[in-house]
Amino acid sequence: METEIRALSSVFVLLLLIFGVAWFKHIGLLKEEYGQMCSTLITKVTLPAVILLTLTHADFNWNYGKMSVLILSAAGVCLGLGWLIARAFRVNRPGTAAIILTAGFSSSNILGVSLIGELFPSNKQMVIDTVIFSAQGTTPWLLTIGMMIALYYGAHDLTPKQRLRETLSYFRSPIFIALVAGIALGSVTDHNNSILHSMFDGLDVVSAGNTLMVLLTVGLFVQLRDLKGVAGIAICVGVVNLIVMPLLMMPPAHVMGLEHWQIEILALEGAMPPTAMAVVLCNAYGADARLAAKLAVTTIIASVFTIPVVFLFGGLL
Repeated sequence: METEIRALSSVFVLLLLIFGVAWFKHIGLLKEEYGQMCSTLITKVTLPAVILLTLTHADFNWNYGKMSVLILSAAGVCLGLGWLIARAFRVNRPGTAAIILTAGFSSSNILGVSLIGELFPSNKQMVIDTVIFSAQGTTPWLLTIGMMIALYYGAHDLTPKQRLRETLSYFRSPIFIALVAGIALGSVTDHNNSILHSMFDGLDVVSAGNTLMVLLTVGLFVQLRDLKGVAGIAICVGVVNLIVMPLLMMPPAHVMGLEHWQIEILALEGAMPPTAMAVVLCNAYGADARLAAKLAVTTIIASVFTIPVVFLFGGLL
């Protein structure tokens, strides 16, 4: 029970920050318009810094690769299920992007790593391995796919040709440039160089604010009084993101012969609620950020009940 309480504390802190921002907006201290500025800073400054910093320090390992393949494969299935949910509820194109992103992407890099640290405080190597495969093996690629989805569905008032051109603009975005630069620099960079070391210190300062800014964006866009209106969609998204995703990972992990601790990490990473970055991407590229924020908040609340089930099912309690 003590382990479960420690694990859920991360979720409660996340909710506290989001609801705190929503309350400040309600009393007039913050305005929803600030969310646009936050989204722009995240997609053009802090998030590229995160990607560049993690990839330049990459130390790739085949074991990380197998775990990343499982997460990416499960995410791909859940993205498809998110599209089916949007079709079933006859949601418009901007709303379709919000549903797909919240159904298919989990907060592995925000909540997952902290949960592993709480569960295995004496095993520092396990925490390090989780950071590596989450930040370097999955996050950049998930964000790449997520941005292209937001670009494609967010361009709802364009012709198919214009929409394709807008989607392909990803390849000149700061996120893509950081992805390519990080992979290239990771294989040739001498981290003992004083100039590069200073540059990495600067990137570390910039990237440190990314998570807080993402949560600030969610709080600014969420409309708490309208949550009942998306209950049906939220239930479907929650089932896909919180239950289907970890179930898709665990059987193949056993077949692939992964170690027990690796399977435990995959189960917990898969059980995390949707990434708040979905809200940022939706707002930055013309999709429905408000719907994404509602789905993110309702699913985070639901994870308070589903995470203990995953713990029990995985024998972690």
